[in-house]
Amino acid sequence: MKWFVSARSAETISSTIRTGESADWDEAVAQAIQTGRELTHADDGTQLGPARNYRIGDGEAVSTADGSSTASDDDLRRRIEQQTEYDAGVANAAPTPPKSVAEQWDRIAQWLTDNVSSVSIAGAADEQIQDAMRSTGGLWPEELTSFFRLVNGFPRENWVSIFPMHELFDVDRTVSERQLELDIWGEIDAEMGAEPQVGTAAGEYVGTYLPEFIPFAGADGYLLFVDARWGPLHGCVTEFQKVDADGAGPKWPSLSAMLTDLADSLETGTAFDGQTPTVVDGQLRWQ
Repeated sequence: MKWFVSARSAETISSTIRTGESADWDEAVAQAIQTGRELTHADDGTQLGPARNYRIGDGEAVSTADGSSTASDDDLRRRIEQQTEYDAGVANAAPTPPKSVAEQWDRIAQWLTDNVSSVSIAGAADEQIQDAMRSTGGLWPEELTSFFRLVNGFPRENWVSIFPMHELFDVDRTVSERQLELDIWGEIDAEMGAEPQVGTAAGEYVGTYLPEFIPFAGADGYLLFVDARWGPLHGCVTEFQKVDADGAGPKWPSLSAMLTDLADSLETGTAFDGQTPTVVDGQLRWQ
């Protein structure tokens, strides 16, 4: 099993590569990670940044946002394994199939009306959505625009914790949060000397924030975004984490699949995203 690891010099803007061959996948990963940790200087003595890119066998290169100097062995192995599974056509997403956004939101809205006091649900106007799309430089998946037409966040005076760990955004917040993440991760990538991530497919790990990541909910640096890149998982829902970026992979294959799981949870009291819903003093709570 062949392996590959590279690190880049911020001074010369060039990469130094090390390769090898091992008996099996596990040994190849272990040797690549160890070599990455030892790869601190180029052959000419130039200081290198942390090794970021790993490839095992014939798979695609895995770029690690933190670099091998700070990421644990287990984290590096997990990311390499995720890329291997993706190359093999294994999607790390919930099995719920896509369904109609309107159908599933109607179930959720009805449950809120029946169980939550002073709920207020209103969608965004088409003009608002079109302005947001123009300001973010591209088309949004149809399910996302359909979703915002049905609900444009919740007003502060009638707030609903519709997700266990994320706050539902309105269209304006979606635009501002996206730009904030692009600015933050753009600076990080510049400091690390990271190469632009282009030509990647929806659901594919990149270890940074891309313009095609459209956030619709979030809290404390953790976002839920719809992946607007093209590919078989176009429109999938992924959690973006402030440390691991998109390393966990897609959580749902579509927005409607996520809403289906949420509606099922509210109606039956089963878990959604690891927590179960309850109503306390007329308010939705998660535990």
